[in-house]
Amino acid sequence: MPNEVDRPEPVGEFPAPAATAPPDRARPGSREAARLSRAQRQPPVVPDALPAGRPWIHRLAVATAIATYLLILIGGLVHGTGSSLACPDWPTCYGTFMPKMEGGVLVEHSHRLAAGSVVILTLVLAGALSWAGRRDALARRLRPFGWLAVALVFAQALLGGITVLLRLPTPISTAHTATSLLFFMTVLYIAVRSRPERVTPPTAAPPMVARAALMAAAAVYVQMVLGGLVRHSGAALACVDVPLCRGSLWPHAHPTVLIQALHRLNAVAVAAVVLLSAVISFRQARRPITRVLAVAAPLLVGVQIWLGIRSVQSFLELVTVESHLAVATALLATLILTALTARPAVRPQFGGLAWFRGLIALGKPRITGLVVITFAGGLWLAPGPIPQWRAIMTLIGTAFLVAASNTFNMYLERDIDPLMERTRDRPLPRGTLSPETSLVFGALLACFAVPLVFLGSNLLTGILGLAALGSYVAVYTPLKRHSAVALFIGAIPGALPPLMGWTAVTGRLDAPGVALFAILFCWQIPHFCAIAIYRAGEYARAGFKVLPARVSTRTTLATMVAFSVGLVASTLVLGPLHVAGTAYVACALVLGAIFVGWTVAGYRRGAAPGWARGLFLYSLVYLTVLFVALALGRTVA
Repeated sequence: MPNEVDRPEPVGEFPAPAATAPPDRARPGSREAARLSRAQRQPPVVPDALPAGRPWIHRLAVATAIATYLLILIGGLVHGTGSSLACPDWPTCYGTFMPKMEGGVLVEHSHRLAAGSVVILTLVLAGALSWAGRRDALARRLRPFGWLAVALVFAQALLGGITVLLRLPTPISTAHTATSLLFFMTVLYIAVRSRPERVTPPTAAPPMVARAALMAAAAVYVQMVLGGLVRHSGAALACVDVPLCRGSLWPHAHPTVLIQALHRLNAVAVAAVVLLSAVISFRQARRPITRVLAVAAPLLVGVQIWLGIRSVQSFLELVTVESHLAVATALLATLILTALTARPAVRPQFGGLAWFRGLIALGKPRITGLVVITFAGGLWLAPGPIPQWRAIMTLIGTAFLVAASNTFNMYLERDIDPLMERTRDRPLPRGTLSPETSLVFGALLACFAVPLVFLGSNLLTGILGLAALGSYVAVYTPLKRHSAVALFIGAIPGALPPLMGWTAVTGRLDAPGVALFAILFCWQIPHFCAIAIYRAGEYARAGFKVLPARVSTRTTLATMVAFSVGLVASTLVLGPLHVAGTAYVACALVLGAIFVGWTVAGYRRGAAPGWARGLFLYSLVYLTVLFVALALGRTVA
């Protein structure tokens, strides 16, 4: 969702215009007196900063949104009738723009004509926003979104053409579906926000209403993209039993079957998220329309699930499948409308390049990169082959999981980050992004990450990924404000990536994978204690309950030394387990001796900030060199 800022209180009356000349200087009957008299009779000038909106632009945007909804349904009809390649060329159909309209050509070419109409409507809408934006502040703020819609509709058309020319490749067809939904949401946003403003705007609901609805909308969007993957990969009838899939929730079968199984499991999770959002909206929203939408959302979910079941039982009956798509799109629109009607008094704001840089910063690229390297280490060290496409898919999914965890962490700590020097320049404290934007971005990352990890690896790795995400966001992040035990809880999700890399190949928990987990777990304790020591003042201002502030210095140092010794032992055990050779063991021994020695030196230096900062920096070098040596010295038992 784009950034939006709260609108100032509506102005019921405007300030009187300044007099052009002091009254005592205007003689009766003079030109100045006449001019002053005319100025006083003029109505107050409405400042351009007060966005009023243009009703005809609003109506045009609503028409474009309706046309887009119908276009999505026609697209579903094309696939449902098997007409996707009825016109084998593009953009023409059998070399002409007006072929004989019969059979599959009628369906496919009608889809193209409808798409052309939507393109024209979008161009007119963007042009209208640009023209009106010269005088109307609301249109000016919506102008970037109009041209974003133009970019998306052309991208959608291009993907549709590539789909035909390459004979329906699954990734391109799925991307076509995903882009069409993004375009629909963009146009719907313009349609709602272009409505002329009232003098007294409706009362806004608490922020949680909009945020819950946006989270649910993100989940529904990903579920619809996954449904597109089911449709385009031929997985729609991969499981003909309901509710199980070939007798199991997660069968040992071809990836096509797993796509269908994941779509079903994800539907249950999405239904729970939508239901939670509906409860929040109904209880907290103050506008009747928002509460009506809150009631409609779970009803649409129930109908959608029933239609999904009927689609399988009827072996993809056209009316049922088309209704399944129609209800899903209506559900997505309902959730978007819930979020927008819950926050009526906001101004659209597009942040430009800084907005995109803020999104990247939310994922903490350096930390995400380091975690992905440890995951790749486990993937590389594990015995046995893994197809390249599965390795890439799991790597991307893991990166998305880590970035989602970091994004949710920034959202939850947005009130504390301004108090710390190292976090005050993050996107939320600086105001580069709104909390709603960060929440939606994190939800999208998480919702895309889960299918990628499950489909790219196996059930065990997917469960470990979910455990890492859940424990980091729901347990570790809030616990930091209440207990120093959070350090040890947070070390668990931080240590799971190399184990996930191992299980992605082997599909089981065994000693080498657990040793990799132990390395990362033990490494984090002295690493983060060192940060807490040399940034003690910042953590105290923020109210975090870090270990060095809760126990004595000797207890903190003893903990750091104990886990440093455990770290070295965990690294050395990989030799006897035949994961790495002698060269690696020698390297690990030298690196570990320096690590333990540096930690023990804290007793002599009284855990001084300079010592702690040096240990922190060495711990980063240590982990990097260790995993490089491990990768180079890899042996397969």
